[in-house]
Amino acid sequence: MKAEFHPWYFPPEDQTRQGSWGNVIHYRAAYPSTNTLAMTLLSEGAEEGTIVITDDQTQGRGQKGTVWQSSPGENLTFSLILRPQNIERRLFSLTQVVAIALRNTILAHCPGEEVLIKWPNDILLNKKKVAGVLAESQWEGTSLKGFVIGMGINLNQVSFEEAISHKATSLALVTGQTIDKKSLMWSLLDHLESGITGLYRGDHPGRTYLSMLYGYQEPVKMRWEGEEGENPVLGVNSLGHVAIQLSHGIRHFDLKEIEFILP
Repeated sequence: MKAEFHPWYFPPEDQTRQGSWGNVIHYRAAYPSTNTLAMTLLSEGAEEGTIVITDDQTQGRGQKGTVWQSSPGENLTFSLILRPQNIERRLFSLTQVVAIALRNTILAHCPGEEVLIKWPNDILLNKKKVAGVLAESQWEGTSLKGFVIGMGINLNQVSFEEAISHKATSLALVTGQTIDKKSLMWSLLDHLESGITGLYRGDHPGRTYLSMLYGYQEPVKMRWEGEEGENPVLGVNSLGHVAIQLSHGIRHFDLKEIEFILP
C-alpha cells in the first residue's frame, strides 16, 4: 500500500533523533481508525517502526469497545507497527513499556504536574484522562506475527463533550500553551523505540511501571460486580491482571471486570 506524505510530521530540524522508527509513514487526512489500516499493513509485510497517522480519526477505538473521541487536527492519533521476537510469554510487558514511554513523554511537556498510568495503559494528567492506548496482535497459528499499538493523546483540544468533560483533559488545558504536535510525536517515538528494544534485550519494566501506577499501595475508588469501594492496587501479574486488596482478601481482575472511578 502506497504511503502518503504530509509536511507537518517531518522530524523537526532542531530535534536530535535517537532512533530510526518512523522512516515509513502512512498519512491520511481523515480515516476511521489508524489501527485498522495498520493491521492491514502488518498483514502485507510492513516493517517494524512503520507509522499510520491521521489528523481526523472518525471512528477511533478504545479499550473494552469504547470510542476514542478526538477533535480534528487538535490531537495526536497514530498507530505503530511492531514485529517483536520471542516475547510471547511477556506480552503484558510490552503494554507496560508503551505506557511508560507515553507517560514520560507527556510529563516532559508538563513538568511538575502529576502524570500516572491507570491500569492497564491509560495516562492520567492530574487524575484526568489525557491519553489512551489500544494494542492489537496478529497471529499465524501459534506464532505471533506482530503488534499494532494505537495511541491517542489530547494535545490542544480544550472542549470536550459533556459526557466526558469531567474526566478528560489535554496538555493545552493544563499548561495554558499550544503543544507542538510534531515535536511531541518524535519524542514519543524515541521513547518507544528505546523502551521496546530494551524489552527485546530482556529488560523488565515491572517495577518502573508500578512506580507510575495510579492507586499503587493507596486506596482509590473502584467498581466491580455491582460493588464500590476504596481499595489499594497491590500489583499486576504477568498476564496483566491487576491485584486489588479487598476487605476479604486479595483478588486479581481482568480488564473487563473492574473500573476505576476517577475523582
